[in-house]
Amino acid sequence: MSIVLQYVDLNLSDIEALDGENTIFLLSVSPIEAHGPHLPVGTDVFIAQELQRRYVQRIIAKYPGFNLVCLPDLYCGSDALPVSGSLSVRATALEAIILDYAKGLAKQGFKYLLLADNHGGPRHQMALYRASKRAWRRWRFAVISPFNLVFRYMVQHDSGFMAATGLGPRECGDNADAHAGTNETSLLLAVNSAKVAEQTDIPASLPPAPRGLPGLINRLGTLFNGKCWGKDLQHLANTLAWVSDDDMLPYMGDPKQATAPAGEAMLNARVDVAMELLDKALEGRQGPAELAKPMLYWINWLVRLPE
Repeated sequence: MSIVLQYVDLNLSDIEALDGENTIFLLSVSPIEAHGPHLPVGTDVFIAQELQRRYVQRIIAKYPGFNLVCLPDLYCGSDALPVSGSLSVRATALEAIILDYAKGLAKQGFKYLLLADNHGGPRHQMALYRASKRAWRRWRFAVISPFNLVFRYMVQHDSGFMAATGLGPRECGDNADAHAGTNETSLLLAVNSAKVAEQTDIPASLPPAPRGLPGLINRLGTLFNGKCWGKDLQHLANTLAWVSDDDMLPYMGDPKQATAPAGEAMLNARVDVAMELLDKALEGRQGPAELAKPMLYWINWLVRLPE
């Protein structure tokens, strides 16, 4: 029978009694970030906490012999929206934290760390990807980061994922609904509606047309749209166009269209993806980073740029 433990409550004897082969650690990680006038700056972690709770339920049902150990939530992330209220850390710092956690757990004989995350910042996801890749290569320790894959599904309208959510464009967290719009507001309505301020008077925030450098990147991405990296470039162009817009609003999308059922559908689909990745990690045949490559992983050296 599975047991659920809080790591900080354990003593050394408790930890040493855990079987490394049958113990899964869980960690919620996302930045403190401005989410428009209607959502709190802790939105990403609040959603990650609910995802982690659901991970626990699903793991207990599927793997009743495993012990689950929850690490303290990590309010830490890179590429937070560059406006007042956001607290962002360097991607290299985030990578180092996750890698050091992996090292510390691996040295104690443990093998699995499942992340709950709700932040799509490019360098944030690159940092988690790099930490996962290095932890697997060095210690055969699996850092599983489902949102790296889920975010790609959302932005690129993956047919299977869209069918699972029942959601369409502009309500699924894609480029036109990238931040604190319909999708994220729906998620928090499903998680804790009391944390959502009245959004009926909030106008929709529409993505600006990419111009200048973002326009050049977008044209290059359009030229190679059939390639994975072409779609990645289009996403990067849209992100840069938004955050560099002088009239940028601290949200992207239409919060008025949000509903708790839509948030519930998205949560369920995201947990399904996480469990698929966990299944593969437990099989141990391939590193988890290769199973959940984030958008723009092929230029992950960008993590070295200052925040």
